[in-house]
Amino acid sequence: MEDLENFKDWWLNNRVINSPKHGSLTLYHNRISGVVLYRQNEYQVELFIPQGNCEVKQHIHPDVDSFEVYLCGEMVFNLDGTDYAQSTIGDSLPIPSTCYHGGATGEEGAAFLSIQKWKNGILPTSVGENWGDKDGKDKWEKYKDEDSS
Repeated sequence: MEDLENFKDWWLNNRVINSPKHGSLTLYHNRISGVVLYRQNEYQVELFIPQGNCEVKQHIHPDVDSFEVYLCGEMVFNLDGTDYAQSTIGDSLPIPSTCYHGGATGEEGAAFLSIQKWKNGILPTSVGENWGDKDGKDKWEKYKDEDSS
């Protein structure tokens, strides 16, 4: 993951915005908003903003290595059963594609960056589309407004 760490450091120092015109916005379970801030080749940066008292169960992204970078709010990440409370802007956790992880927010919610390297020839979309959980689901459920077309 050394090349991903180098990309993370470069992106955090330069904060280049290169969002795709389409397919950059996601809303999962009507509780977690996401936006792609940067995408080039296999590298991507997504900003996620989970609402307060939100929990994401243990899962993996089989084709994505990432660093989760804390920005603000109350956030606890869980990697393979160990909790990591985040409280300092820029705190980051490396998450290999084989590592089960999840998290929970406090009452006010949180915001974090997911700085990613997509592998195995898979082009970046959203990490919620490259998902595997212990219940056998292979995709995170997106919220869809029943009245929208």
